[in-house]
Order: sequence, then C-alpha cells, then structure tokens
Amino acid sequence: MTGFPVPLGGYLRISFIDWTGHVAPVLFLCGCNFRCPYCHNPELVTPSGGRLPVPEVLEDIRQRAGFLDGVVISGGEPTIHDSLPEFLSELKSVTGLRIKLDTNGSRPGMLRSVLAGGLVDSISMDVKAPWKMYARITGHGGGPVRESLEILSLSGIPHETRTTFVPDLMSLEDLEVVRDQIPPGSPWIIQPFRGGRTLDPSLEKGTPPDREKLKINFPDAIIR
Repeated sequence: MTGFPVPLGGYLRISFIDWTGHVAPVLFLCGCNFRCPYCHNPELVTPSGGRLPVPEVLEDIRQRAGFLDGVVISGGEPTIHDSLPEFLSELKSVTGLRIKLDTNGSRPGMLRSVLAGGLVDSISMDVKAPWKMYARITGHGGGPVRESLEILSLSGIPHETRTTFVPDLMSLEDLEVVRDQIPPGSPWIIQPFRGGRTLDPSLEKGTPPDREKLKINFPDAIIR
C-alpha cells in the first residue's frame, strides 16, 4: 500500500447498520470538499486527520474476512482522493470482500471511474438539499451532484440516496423538493438530524425533526 496511501482517520471494526443486511467494518477516509454545518465527523473534514496505518488495518480485515459480508468506505469524502481506485482495487485483492462506497456525489468523474472498474458493489450517495440551496448548505453548487445522481441511477448497481433533514436549515417544503430530485427506482433515505458534536457548534443543540411527521409526509421514504 505504499504506492497510493489514503488518509485513514477512523476504523470501525464491525458495523451492522452502515450497509443494510451486511456485517461490515467501516473505513473513514479524511478530507472533505463540503462544509456541511451539521456534520458529525468534523475531525474527518481535513486530510491531516489521517493517522491510522492502512496496511495493518487491511490485514486485520483480511484475517476476519470469513466472518464479514463486505467493507464500507466512508469519510470525509472518499472520492476527493485520486488514489481511491488503486486503494479500492488493493482492498478487494487483499480481503476478497465486496465494497460499499459512501459519497457526497461531488466528483462524477471519479464515480464513473470506480464504476467502470467494477471496484464497488454498492453506493450510498447524499442528496443534501434542493439544488438551489446546495451552495448555502455545503459551500459548493449542486451541479456535479446532479450529474453523479444521473450516473448512479443509470448504473444498474445497488444504491441508495440519503438526505439528512435538519429543521434549522431546511423546511418540509424543501424536503419535498429533494424528493422530486430523486430519480424513480432510486431508494431514498431520510436521516433525521440528531444533536451532538457538529462542525458548526451552534447546531449542537439544534431542533430535532418530528419522525412521525416525516413518516406521514414522506411514506415512500425510509426514515432511518
């Protein structure tokens, strides 16, 4: 792994919730091009947070591969790293496991690359806001995400889209706009915001959404 290091800032040895129906470890890559104020992993926003030894982590996964269903690559934002395809290829080679990628969809070119190379088996992609609100919510426009969403919806790969609903930042009407952005056939998950440590400290005690109201207003969505 010395030829294409990635900044690995976190390693969850086992998870039952990050890939539905799968028992999988989660690797958290550092660095993100978005600055979502409600982010619960502020320590992963900058690449300098990566300190864990990648070869040792991959060896640990390899030794336990017989008891695992796959590996989740999360962040931060994994696709900002140009070495991601090589890293995914090495991960598959070493562990023999299927891979799920979590992404904010901001780099459609990288998404095309990992899909064309058969390097991922499932993708979860964030659709964070109505396109017109993207710059305010993330610090970047939604154009690349819109392109990535189209790529993903046509890819044929198992996938899901996710939106974290923060009542202090978006209304239910805004969430309806997001719903209309999701292509038919792409499962949509609404993640109700929860307080705690956030990138913007003013949201640490932010207003939690009404889960029952979400279920009533968005019966076709999965409320997670």
